[in-house]
Amino acid sequence: MIKLFFKTFLRNIKRNPLSGIINIIGLALGFTVVIISSLWIMKQFSVDKNFKNYDDIYQVMITGTFNGEKSTDRSTPIPLAKLLQSDFKNEMQHITLVSKRENANFKSGEKRITGTGLYAMGAFSELFTFESIKGDVSTPALPSKMIISESLARRLFGDVDVISKVVELNGKAQYQITGVYADLPENSTFHQLDYILPFCDYLKQNPDADQSWGNCFFHTYASIQNPLSLPSLERTTTTILKSKLTDIDPEVLLHPMSKWYLYNDFKNGKNIGGQIQYVWMFALVSALIILLACINFINLSTARSIKRGKEIGILKSIGVNRRQLIQGFLFESILSVFLAFILSLPLILLLLPWINGFIGTELRIPFHSIFFYLIAFLSIVLLGLSSGLYPSLFLSSFNPILALKGKSIQGNSKFKARKIMVVIQFAISIFMMIATYLVITQLNYVKDRPIGYSNKNLVNVTSSSGEIIKKFDVLKKELFDKGLIQNATLSSSFVNNLALTGGGFTWQGNDAKEGSIMGIYTIDENFAPTVQWKFMKGRNFSKDFKTDSIAVILNEAAAKYMGVSDLNSKQLSFRGVKYRILAIIQNTMSESPFESITPTAYFLNLLPKSKITLRLKDDSEVNTTMKAIAMHFTKTDPDITFSYTFTDQDYGKQFKQMEMIRSLTSLFTGLAILISCLGLYALVSFLTEQREKEIGIRKVLGASELGLWKLLSTEYIWLTLIGFMIAAPLAYLLMDKWLENYVYRIAISWSIFVVTGGLALFITLITVSYQAVKAALSNPIDTLRNE
Repeated sequence: MIKLFFKTFLRNIKRNPLSGIINIIGLALGFTVVIISSLWIMKQFSVDKNFKNYDDIYQVMITGTFNGEKSTDRSTPIPLAKLLQSDFKNEMQHITLVSKRENANFKSGEKRITGTGLYAMGAFSELFTFESIKGDVSTPALPSKMIISESLARRLFGDVDVISKVVELNGKAQYQITGVYADLPENSTFHQLDYILPFCDYLKQNPDADQSWGNCFFHTYASIQNPLSLPSLERTTTTILKSKLTDIDPEVLLHPMSKWYLYNDFKNGKNIGGQIQYVWMFALVSALIILLACINFINLSTARSIKRGKEIGILKSIGVNRRQLIQGFLFESILSVFLAFILSLPLILLLLPWINGFIGTELRIPFHSIFFYLIAFLSIVLLGLSSGLYPSLFLSSFNPILALKGKSIQGNSKFKARKIMVVIQFAISIFMMIATYLVITQLNYVKDRPIGYSNKNLVNVTSSSGEIIKKFDVLKKELFDKGLIQNATLSSSFVNNLALTGGGFTWQGNDAKEGSIMGIYTIDENFAPTVQWKFMKGRNFSKDFKTDSIAVILNEAAAKYMGVSDLNSKQLSFRGVKYRILAIIQNTMSESPFESITPTAYFLNLLPKSKITLRLKDDSEVNTTMKAIAMHFTKTDPDITFSYTFTDQDYGKQFKQMEMIRSLTSLFTGLAILISCLGLYALVSFLTEQREKEIGIRKVLGASELGLWKLLSTEYIWLTLIGFMIAAPLAYLLMDKWLENYVYRIAISWSIFVVTGGLALFITLITVSYQAVKAALSNPIDTLRNE
């Protein structure tokens, strides 16, 4: 029987190659989207699952009230971690606190490289179960000890045993290596963590840092094996923290590792999702596109019923029962799906290198996994059964007598079902077109947002040393005299990275004891001309005015927040010092371009300045210039490894997520439109073929080509419009909800729907018109010859 079914399948493909091939291609494109989406989704769900304590690890976070709004931050103070270690050791195990990652210059003999690492207090490597390659990878507790990653060890020493070897950090500190741990995978929070230093060394460099509750610059983690204790722990620690941080009304949140990546967005103190929204988005897109492919299969299979009527009639007349017919049609369906799956694999392999390039991770088909083949088998069977069930029931229901007379069933209900499915196809395609249009428009809108400075030819020097900072003025003069730079500046943070916010700011009309929280920069007189600030009022800091040491420059957001109408209307007080407002600048984009601007104050001498920013000349040959600059830096301090980033490239990285969403949605929308067009083209071709004689008679009776084109096209125009009426409001509601995640967002304009609706109608007319015009121009003699 299977052999008969297989022969029948091949015979039907040969008899109707257009519809058969389009069926398989449509399903193959559907499989392509589903498999790529599934690989990406599985990658998202695999983040951090390399850690053995995945289900027990929590991050301690603080929600505070800043300027009237609740904000949740992952940063915590050192005293909080110490309190947890002493008072909550029964409820929380392996409590650890780490600094934020920093770049360090390593020197071993003549070898100089850079690495990224942190200081850790407590049982950091034990909590995250680092795998030992050599030596003891316990979190170092003694001064001048360190553990390093396998890749850093190889870069420093090659294949030599590194245990007990001494390396020099940042040209001054000597550290002994006590252990080498395995590199953490790319889907890990701590990917590319090269080294871990003892926290006692941090405290040696920053005395009294462990006494301040206000310095929330660290991350705290712990293992909690009893999830039922979470509410009680949060309440107890919140009560303690409220007595220490009175200015922000803090609340403690224990955030599980399972939510660090997928549920990483907070609004007004509540978790509102995050990356998970894109997981569901692509899951929905995959379901919609495979639905399109199934609709094509069903429509074309039922449309071919006229040609298969006699075949079915003969089979029934020789004793083949309905159950056997259904089995045969389902076998054909499953075989079509199987061929589509096989065809999709080389297409995916062609697309994956391109996709991996813009999503920033590596997706690969797991050919080595039995689970992959099991899922593939089940998917092929389920998809084959679901897409072939309706056609098989419909075709097997033919009356053999009517079928043999050429009167295969084409009832009104059949036509209605087909029209409904075509409308669904149009609705899905138009919905995806609108969604993609809005994603692209939102991305371009944020990209065009004013950033308040010029990032072209602006360089952030990410490696420096105390020696470099000490000799900065001499170094700057050398670089300028050699014609390598336009300008250079020292600051506490890079212009594109607001690293510090603090409370305690007061002014006339805001004399609350705790004060308000603002962003804080310390800059020199060259900062403004180097980054090319846009001044709205006032002037830059100047060495000619000694009183500028107690002056402050505000951004627009700070001036608006303070209610500053002119430069002399108010003074800003901080830590008992009153600062005169010297200028107001245009808001600078120092944080996420998708968020609102933080009110920020710029001072001359408030904080240490350790960040170097250079502006290259406009006509510089970048590679040659940066090599020359590197030579001057290493001449000033031979122990550093010079490294840098371009500010415009750093800024562009903030759009990586949205660029990925745009690229994938564009790709999937294009495939959805292609699937719909292929199916519509095949369907129109088939149905037009059935109306050849009707068209011939109409032409003989005087019908014009334009009239015949309208006859064959008008129905699909109406179906497109109905699909648009379904898709437009649904797209508006869902995309408006999505846009709520962005503070800086577009408004959904009616023009978007006009453009996408017009484009959908144009695509439909192009797809339908070829067959309609071909039929209208045909010679009626050829079609009526046999009548």
